Amino acid sequence: MALFRKPTNAGPWKDEYARIASVDFNNSSVTIKNLRRARYATNAAPISIDWDDKEVELDDLKQVWLGISVFAKPQIAHTFLSFDFGDDDPICISIEARQRPGQKYHPFTGLLNEYHIINVIGDELDIIGVRIYSKNNEVLFQPLTLTEDRAKRLFLDMMTRTNSLIDKPRHYNTLASNCTISLLEETVLPWYRIYFDWRLVLAGYSDRVAHQYGVLNQGHSVETLRKAARLTTDDGLPHEPDFSKKIRESYWRRIGQA
Repeated sequence: MALFRKPTNAGPWKDEYARIASVDFNNSSVTIKNLRRARYATNAAPISIDWDDKEVELDDLKQVWLGISVFAKPQIAHTFLSFDFGDDDPICISIEARQRPGQKYHPFTGLLNEYHIINVIGDELDIIGVRIYSKNNEVLFQPLTLTEDRAKRLFLDMMTRTNSLIDKPRHYNTLASNCTISLLEETVLPWYRIYFDWRLVLAGYSDRVAHQYGVLNQGHSVETLRKAARLTTDDGLPHEPDFSKKIRESYWRRIGQA
């Protein structure tokens, strides 16, 4: 039975999941290996996949952005985080179901040990682009109000968790495997709320939890923030080199008009 399968990193995997990221910690800097830069056709099939190494200085971390990608009703969503180091090439981390050839993702089978968990580290053209351009998901993308120290802790925590999957692979779980839970562990959110708040199960509502506990802009309502954060292909296409700049400019313009 699937529920009793032992997790493994042994393949084969779909091409976009063929490699897993790893991280080297070098005092004040971090080197990410196997950072993914995939580009997709309109049917969400990858048309190119490149793997890159990238080094960043922790002190260069400028801002963390929260992404929520709603792919089914009612508000069944995927969450991801993007770390902006000020070089127009932000680093996204997306906790996903690592699929084998022929597998298709479904939230229900995500409860049954059918998939393995993978921390995809990629660029925004990959992680965000496929969701607004190919999958036509409703994507919300907005900055978090974290202190510099908390932002660094969150980044290092996500990188450490990524490394942990190399030696200790795990099965993916629809309810427990998402970036929002990792984010909220860096807040004052009580531990029991993290795992029992229905707004985290239906992650399309997770911005309400983030707002409630002070990690989203407190000067506006959730509804106003959502209007500003909602991305469309008019904000930039994932084949444009200034995609990351454009989607941020769109947010700041809309929130400034709110």
